[in-house]
Amino acid sequence: MDVILFGGSFNPPHIGHRHVITTIRNQFPKSKLYICPNFVSPFKLNEKKFSKEEIWSLCLAEFEAFLENNVILWDDEIKKDQISFTIDTLFKLKQLEPGHLISLVIGEDNVTHFNQWKSYREILNLVYKLIIVRRETEFPKPVSIPNYIPAEKILVLNNPIMIKSSQEIRNLLENGLEINSILPKTKTLLLNMYKQ
Repeated sequence: MDVILFGGSFNPPHIGHRHVITTIRNQFPKSKLYICPNFVSPFKLNEKKFSKEEIWSLCLAEFEAFLENNVILWDDEIKKDQISFTIDTLFKLKQLEPGHLISLVIGEDNVTHFNQWKSYREILNLVYKLIIVRRETEFPKPVSIPNYIPAEKILVLNNPIMIKSSQEIRNLLENGLEINSILPKTKTLLLNMYKQ
């Protein structure tokens, strides 16, 4: 594994995202990991959002301990006002990292509808591996992979399940309930954003 892309809405970032980063870093310590927050996801158009600046600040706070030469918080998608498509981001990353194999991290929950992603066949041709993070199926049970994804393109991680969602955190915030799944610095930022 040379270069790994981990994208998402990170709306807000939380312990589940940190779990993915930790798992990737432990399994592929010599790889370069690009964490790429987006502003407009094609699958979350009606989701309550923070501003670009807020998402970026939250990601900096939540992922601060990971960021170094080989773990990069990349602003390619967050800068855009229009929908960000993974295929476009992969092409941009290919330009940034010429000659390197690029793999893509996706959650198990995204595998079932991967054929709805823009240019999904082209994504499969472009990436070295789709790295599947377990979100529902405990190891050693096999993760169900659709037959349109070639077996040689798949790498399913044996990570423990970490059930957490950004929607859940937003619901807790809106109801004034305690949040324990984000770091204190991120929590302070988040609470200030919700007060505004």
